[in-house]
Amino acid sequence: MELDDLPQEILINIFSRLPPKSLGKCRCLAKSYRDKLSTPHFIKSHLTRKPHQENLLLITPSYSVRSICTIKDDAIWRKLELPGDWSPVVGSCDGLVLLINKGFEKFLVNPITLQMVKVPNSPLALDRDESVCLAGFGYDSCSDDYKVVTLSHYDTINKPRPNDIFVDVYSVKKGVWKRLDSYPYDHPVELSHGAFVNGAIHWLASSREPGYQSVIAAFNLADEVFVEIPVPRGVDVRDFAFSKLVALGGCLCIIDDQGNSPTNVRIMKEYGLDDSWTKFSIHADYEWDMAKPLCLIGDEDVVLVTEGETLVVYNRTLETLRDMVVDGGPGMAIIGCTFVESLVSPALISA
Repeated sequence: MELDDLPQEILINIFSRLPPKSLGKCRCLAKSYRDKLSTPHFIKSHLTRKPHQENLLLITPSYSVRSICTIKDDAIWRKLELPGDWSPVVGSCDGLVLLINKGFEKFLVNPITLQMVKVPNSPLALDRDESVCLAGFGYDSCSDDYKVVTLSHYDTINKPRPNDIFVDVYSVKKGVWKRLDSYPYDHPVELSHGAFVNGAIHWLASSREPGYQSVIAAFNLADEVFVEIPVPRGVDVRDFAFSKLVALGGCLCIIDDQGNSPTNVRIMKEYGLDDSWTKFSIHADYEWDMAKPLCLIGDEDVVLVTEGETLVVYNRTLETLRDMVVDGGPGMAIIGCTFVESLVSPALISA
């Protein structure tokens, strides 16, 4: 019996167990294979099969994009042939990464297939020379759509409504931008891109209530509304100025970095539950500034990228730091994120 003689459901089951790179080779065997392995149904089936390997995507000090497919010491990274200079990594979801180049253009990229699609500029966007814009990226399971969300405001007193925050949402499937009615908070606390966890994009924000205490604002992609997530106990909610909010191992994470040792890291193990926050502290024997934790290696090690553009690994049990070795030397990066290997195409616009 030849492979083509097997029932369709068995074929799909077999292929869905292969890694994306192997599937790419299978697509080249015959047109029938290419057609079978390129349908939205198969791509979704492959994506939902767990577990998926978590990889690192990094922007180097030379503004090139590199990926590390095995996150461990003595890792090997490869340069992604993406033309141009890149800096901000907005975030990733289902194997797609939202990147911004030095010309402030946004691109959705699949680091495995190297497909990339430009996200059009919003017709409502503020002049970038006179404004600040933060972005977030994630998946809306209700509409089966990927969305880009931006928070923007004027950065000059010469413009009208300088205190207003504008919320714009881009539907990847529909290929259209829209502006929401209002932003329910006074201003973002940190000027960084949003963290996507559990169907929502999260930012640290300042409440409009008396006292202007800081809150975790979650933008639900399905309902397109903001809700508040409980903050960790023991955190001073009056001021998050020295805190950063990221996604770590699929969980919401707050880093409280006062510029000296130790740096406190809190992880919300069960989304939305205020008593599920856990804490560990990073103790350093030398002066350093941490930018953000990137990923977990097993139960003990955390990969971090420092303000000094060095990749380091912190062991939570031994409380030790070591350089992450990449291609025989210490890894260097200015920013990064994790992504899973997938066949999801950034070209999802409906006909």
